[in-house]
Amino acid sequence: MAHRQSEPAPESLVPAERRGRRLGTYCRACTSFYPLHHAVHSGKPLYGKDHISSPCQHEGEAFEAGADWWEPAIEVKAEVKPEVAVAS
Repeated sequence: MAHRQSEPAPESLVPAERRGRRLGTYCRACTSFYPLHHAVHSGKPLYGKDHISSPCQHEGEAFEAGADWWEPAIEVKAEVKPEVAVAS
């Protein structure tokens, strides 16, 4: 049995009708995703680049409301496809 967890996406890139629950925080500077329980940009993302040559300029800063360098990372809901009527 496989367990599938949704990968997060920056909220600004997902259409409103496909936005799900908040999964974490997205740093716009280093393009990495941090889990919800991280209140500070630690440099240890949940998703992001594996090998970074220099630390992010926001490393060590708190994810404070109103800051322009981060945004919510959300779950992307599956696209709803309209049903096609089958002729009989």
